[in-house]
Amino acid sequence: MRTNEEIVAIIEAKTEEKGLSLSELARRVGMAKSAISRYFNRTREFPLNKVSEFARVLDLKPEYILGFEEVEHNITHIYNQLTPPRQTKVYDFASRQLHEQNNKVVPLVGATAANPQALEYADTINDISINTDVPNSADCALVVRGNSMETDYMDGSIVFYKRQDVVENGELAIVEVEGDGVTFKKILFDYENQQLILRSLNPEYPDRVLKDTEYRIIGKVVK
Repeated sequence: MRTNEEIVAIIEAKTEEKGLSLSELARRVGMAKSAISRYFNRTREFPLNKVSEFARVLDLKPEYILGFEEVEHNITHIYNQLTPPRQTKVYDFASRQLHEQNNKVVPLVGATAANPQALEYADTINDISINTDVPNSADCALVVRGNSMETDYMDGSIVFYKRQDVVENGELAIVEVEGDGVTFKKILFDYENQQLILRSLNPEYPDRVLKDTEYRIIGKVVK
């Protein structure tokens, strides 16, 4: 990517080439003349979110202004100089990188009991990974056991969570209960009595109340 100096220099040169005054350029891109003057004087950083507007007015590609076209050209130039076997290696590596970029993968770390009376520890399940419909903020996945979180989370469904030891009141979380195991519940804080309430989404199940010393929050459930 180009530096701020290089970006402004390209815009300045193209503005001059097209015979546009500063006032006319400002009018066409919908900005104040004083703001553009500061960019051209290098007293303020050029706003990258405005590249598309300047590119449109100056008949340039945003990729060219930012310097991405040069990167693409350089990669292609290098690739074309490689022998076929090396080109295959480069292509395979790039394909894997693209797949990882477009398909987030998280480990399936075990099962979480939706029934608070039957907790299970979240041990890794044979390095199994999930790569379908994974939320961007997810770190791990668990299998739900029990029906206390129905109808939102059915027995055997996958729940995704982000590792963190603090959640907001009313959020869904993965919680480790001292001496029992791991459970998946809606979290309610009783600050006055320094207690945590584990609440099921299924109204058939009663709340479970824990002391501050009896639990550890593992992560926040995300969609």
